[in-house]
Amino acid sequence: MQAVHFQRVMLDDPFWSPRLQLSSSSALLHQWQQLESSGCINNFRLAAGLGQGFHSGWFFADSDAYKWLDAAARFSFAYANAAVTDHMQQLILLLESAQNPDGYLFTYNQLIFPASRWQNLQIEHELYCHGHLIEAGIAHFQATQSEPLLQVATRAADLICDTFLSKGPAFTPGHEEIEIALLRLFQLNGQERYLEMATQFLEQRGGLGSLRFGIHMLRENARVNRRTKIRKQQLSNYQRKQREHPNQTGHATLPKPNQVNIPRWSKERFLLSGLSGKYFQQHAPVRQQSKAAGHAVRFAYLQTAIAMLINLRGDYSLLPALIQRWTDMISKKSYISGGTGSLPISEAFGRAYELDPASAYAETCAALGSMFWNWEMTLLKPDAAYADLFEHLLYNAALVGIGQDMVCYLYNNPLENNNGLQREPWFEIPCCPSNLARTWAALPGYIYTHEGDALWIHQFIGSTFEHVLPSGNPVFIKLDSSLPWQGDVKLYVDPPEAHEFTLNIRIPSWFQEVNVTLNGSEYSLGTAAALKFSATASGYDPRDAQYVALLRTWQPGDVLEFNFSMPIIILYPHPRVKSCRGKVAITRGPLLYCLEAQDNPGIDIFNVALLSSSLSVRFDADLFGGVTVIEGTSDSGQALTFIPYAWWANRADTRMVVYVKLAHN
Repeated sequence: MQAVHFQRVMLDDPFWSPRLQLSSSSALLHQWQQLESSGCINNFRLAAGLGQGFHSGWFFADSDAYKWLDAAARFSFAYANAAVTDHMQQLILLLESAQNPDGYLFTYNQLIFPASRWQNLQIEHELYCHGHLIEAGIAHFQATQSEPLLQVATRAADLICDTFLSKGPAFTPGHEEIEIALLRLFQLNGQERYLEMATQFLEQRGGLGSLRFGIHMLRENARVNRRTKIRKQQLSNYQRKQREHPNQTGHATLPKPNQVNIPRWSKERFLLSGLSGKYFQQHAPVRQQSKAAGHAVRFAYLQTAIAMLINLRGDYSLLPALIQRWTDMISKKSYISGGTGSLPISEAFGRAYELDPASAYAETCAALGSMFWNWEMTLLKPDAAYADLFEHLLYNAALVGIGQDMVCYLYNNPLENNNGLQREPWFEIPCCPSNLARTWAALPGYIYTHEGDALWIHQFIGSTFEHVLPSGNPVFIKLDSSLPWQGDVKLYVDPPEAHEFTLNIRIPSWFQEVNVTLNGSEYSLGTAAALKFSATASGYDPRDAQYVALLRTWQPGDVLEFNFSMPIIILYPHPRVKSCRGKVAITRGPLLYCLEAQDNPGIDIFNVALLSSSLSVRFDADLFGGVTVIEGTSDSGQALTFIPYAWWANRADTRMVVYVKLAHN
């Protein structure tokens, strides 16, 4: 199955278009300002010899600029903004100047340890940063057909191949991302060495085994300690210079870390996971890894690359374990939002059913990584579960990461908050904002695919595109959608002349009834009976979704209309999720709902008991510019108002809870 590239799809959606417009202007300009004030952009100036100063931020700070550049390039195609374009061009020139002649570009080493490279691949993110540089170069070339940034990216990729091809499993990156980038570069230019390098990184993963990996990590950690001492000295010099020369460039102050509840033994579990290799997905070869384990973002990026590799090489021996890991994640280790990662500090998966809503980490980047993975699975295997989970993540676990003003963020996303967690304009580790921006910029490319004479519609997002079938016959598609508030979807199918082909349309897991008309007359979809699966940890199961194949001779001007029922659904968590026993979550359509204190004054939202029979729907035009709220009553007669979970923490009082007690009617 082939994706319809984002440049060929014009988004026109009442819900998403305003958000993309804001993302392409206000959000990107805000992010640029934060990248400047935190010193991230200045690192490249210093590496290029354009001034004096000190490296700012973490060793992986470069990647945040690359993701911003990725987003800016994609947005420049349909949402051009002159100020963003100026910043983009400025950054590209900086990268050209900062890059070493052999292709190396990692400002942390270039500025602090200029004689050092590739010293600790598990901890330091050299390959991760180079991967995001390569992805940005590809995005910029595809959006603009301009080659300077792609040339920077290609030089970096060539250096990596020259350095690591034919080296053993000790030379495997700790944070997966370079694999995705190399595979995308292979897709772009067909150079086999990029495919070979990505394959090697993936196939050698876990090749040391847990014991040897632990020994390897201890040795590498000795280097980290040595470097940490040097880094502390650098920081001491930095602080002294800042006092002596307060107006000198490079004196950036990073924002505070994100807030999080930390359960007992989190540090100890992090240490054990790191030494065993599980944290890095290095505990076993990928074909032998059957469970979702380790750092949730790393895990999702690894699975994304494996799915891409299967598609590119046709090596389906990688698929059974990949599906096992997906099943383990959705069945036992995903929150009701779709978010993953229940262990703070390590940002990692916990044990099966270890899904406490109050300490949920559910990092925004983990949700985005899972979306990337499920998209690649959609291309690989025609199972509607993957597109359904993509939708669920999009509207809940990902959308919650950015505020309604598009310039404030959540890093971790708990499902219960009683400690004053607030959205922030930036973070000490700001990986999520620019990752969100590049995902929104790519959103038009996640709607349609094609395969032979068949077209597939995976997401109900208002848009248009024209496709030429293998027969040479063009077909124009226009999709109107009222999601997420209503279930009305209208599909215009307009070939210039009558032509037979198949439309495959996802019927989402959240529907109970759907009325369909074709040109005003009732039309039968002939959906199959829903399959039954074992209960998931959260109660949400994307495997309830299915595709329907509509094979017919489509006529010019055909209009297919869907009216999906959007009932309020009460979801019961698995009994083994101990922290949620006796409680339920509320969903409607693709949206998860929550109680926020501001809408429920005088009510103890953490202990109130809901009467399930009292639930009803109301559209509130004044709240957040218009949202559908769910209203109910407690067993003591108190009026309750539920808002969409992704909208919480946009006002002063951020106390919130997703899971509520269920009263006996």
